[in-house]
Amino acid sequence: MAAGRRRVLPLLVAALLAAAPLAAAVEVPYLSGHVNDTAAMIPAGVREQIEGTLAAFEKATGAQVAVLTVTTLDGEPIEDYSLKVAQTWKLGRKGVDDGVLFLVARDDRTMRIEVGYGLEAKLTDAQSRRILDDVVRPAFRNGDFGGGIAAGVDAITGTIEGKDIIPASSALLPRRNAEVPLGVRLIVTLLFVIVIGVFSAVALFGKGCMSWFLYVFLMPFYAAFPAALWGAPGALAIPFWVLGFPIAKTLLGKTGAGKSFMAAHPGLIAFAASSGHSGSEGGWSGGGFSGGGGSFGGGGSSGSW
Repeated sequence: MAAGRRRVLPLLVAALLAAAPLAAAVEVPYLSGHVNDTAAMIPAGVREQIEGTLAAFEKATGAQVAVLTVTTLDGEPIEDYSLKVAQTWKLGRKGVDDGVLFLVARDDRTMRIEVGYGLEAKLTDAQSRRILDDVVRPAFRNGDFGGGIAAGVDAITGTIEGKDIIPASSALLPRRNAEVPLGVRLIVTLLFVIVIGVFSAVALFGKGCMSWFLYVFLMPFYAAFPAALWGAPGALAIPFWVLGFPIAKTLLGKTGAGKSFMAAHPGLIAFAASSGHSGSEGGWSGGGFSGGGGSFGGGGSSGSW
């Protein structure tokens, strides 16, 4: 009996060790637009600029380029994670496969350009490496993450269009980011409070699966927008939502206030349901952005800074 336990123990240890990488695997985030700054590396004004550039590029060429920043890959090779994201998001048109993913892992100090099958001849592995080494890396080493990502995006789209992307002059130096005007931040914050506030109210005062679905669904919005607009103080919004929601939900359930609130405001449920439906159809209710079914095979290049 003891011998049997001694044989089983190593098997259990081996199974746990084998399962550990799976448990620690970094999940693919929700595709919220052309720019998905989950690591809060890009100032709000620059992010909006890049979003507009990539939206216009997609409209003109049909090709989809998306940016993703993450805090860390927890030891997962960037090549594996980048391909997993690209295949999950399905960037580019089906059959044309003209998608590109620009991935940056902040704390790991690594980056990668993942290129779809259809663009491998226009954006080669060597060109991708030059963009990372000669355009993005100098800016990152100067602490200019927003400028480096913007310059990298310009180089990616320019290369696809056949332009000379790395001139032998100081023109390749990344541009510095201007501080977003206070008025712009206040307006965007007001819009955030109104729109996200409605969904938050439905989640807080509603009941059943929809309530908890919205709780999880809103997490990326609370994590990204306040921090991008207001820096460290804004970053407090995500723990406030993650921790405060279950507590408030429990207290409202005991008092019955949630039921009476939703009965008095039936329009909130209708609005949330219709918005959620339109978001599922388009992939991103804010801008209608979603992957088009493109395929990837590991083309591209990786780098560090």
